[in-house]
Amino acid sequence: MEKIKFNTLESIINNNSCAFLYGNGLSINFDRSFGTIFNRLYEAHKILIRNGVFKTKFNSRFRKKNMTNYNEVLQYIKYSKEDEILKIFKDALIFAQSIIENNKLIEALENSKQLVTTTFGIGQLDLVKQICDSGKRGVQCVNIEYWTILIHFYFLIKKLNLDKDIYDFPDNNIFITLVHIGDKSTITLLNSEDIKEKLLESTLFNGFNIYYRLLFCIAIFDNGKAINYNKLENSKNIHLNKLQTSLNKFNAILTLNYDRILELILDKQIHHLHGKFVLNKEEVVANQVLGLKYNNNYISFSDILIGDYFYNKIQKSMVNTLAGKDYVNKKTQYPSKIIGEIIHEKYINTFLIMGMSIQNDQHIIRLIMSELYFNKANNPKIIYGYYEEKDMEEFNKIFYEVINFSEELNRYAQNIDVKYIDIKPIISMYKK
Repeated sequence: MEKIKFNTLESIINNNSCAFLYGNGLSINFDRSFGTIFNRLYEAHKILIRNGVFKTKFNSRFRKKNMTNYNEVLQYIKYSKEDEILKIFKDALIFAQSIIENNKLIEALENSKQLVTTTFGIGQLDLVKQICDSGKRGVQCVNIEYWTILIHFYFLIKKLNLDKDIYDFPDNNIFITLVHIGDKSTITLLNSEDIKEKLLESTLFNGFNIYYRLLFCIAIFDNGKAINYNKLENSKNIHLNKLQTSLNKFNAILTLNYDRILELILDKQIHHLHGKFVLNKEEVVANQVLGLKYNNNYISFSDILIGDYFYNKIQKSMVNTLAGKDYVNKKTQYPSKIIGEIIHEKYINTFLIMGMSIQNDQHIIRLIMSELYFNKANNPKIIYGYYEEKDMEEFNKIFYEVINFSEELNRYAQNIDVKYIDIKPIISMYKK
């Protein structure tokens, strides 16, 4: 693993066509609250009850299924106290542990042939294991993207109809209760007996899944910090001119975040791979409207992808098919298309990545690899900014694990020049 210093990084940026890709680790430097999302869930819940917006379009059966499932969940937890909102995730952890600690259940799940594993070797059960591992330090330490995979496992286990001596759901579990009542509607949109398709419908249209998406979007929005630079606690402690000068050296900037921080300080397009907060525009994406009434304004969440990789990101487009028609006023682009077009139009051959956890975004690394290859980028480079040594080691390990393409593309990806840089000294350079 080759480590570089800042002067080497500057030289690489100046002598290559370079894109900057950043995650939540960057936003935390503007305001620590972006790293304490779990602490605001109760506040977000109260805001959701008063001002959250969820609507559907076009198809009456589609609309009724969505609204019935969502409203059932909302009514059930409408008057919940803070400890009761937290208990949802404590009970979700108990459910996850009841799966991982039951060898007979795991065997039954594997024998069902319904579990999905990515081409780079990450399976749905792996996310459940990661929930359990991180949950040992408290539910607030679990990656917020992982929880929704448990909705899928609830329905899969129900479909297996196992004897109670093999598995029984935990008693008095609020997470399981919410997922159960979030499946209130008896309307079926898929006329199929295929178990995978039934699981897909049950998961995507579950009322708790909809509530979850709104809850975390509102918590991340953090009373406007995501769209108002002056609200950020460190706004006056950053050398803005110096930061702007550095960021303007990049040929393109991409983000996994939903916030608009860099848009607020740069006269430059920021490409959001997983959606973004949009002010005063009701957007319809996949026949659904998600948003928030905020200070006489409206914030759209409709194109934000939040939740597990398998369902809430990759399979989300299936909502259009299940609705029967695509009623939409905003065409969203897949991350592969965004990355591919940027590489092609800007002749990108180098990516600097900062503030991104590799554990949940392996697909992004694979997309960068493949799109560099398809666009015939010469001398491709990836520079990963790490905060701790273990982050560098984890990235290096996963980077080579996800190289699982055709023989020619594999050779290309394995020859990408990967370098590492400690971002702590870089961050300190832009602080007053």
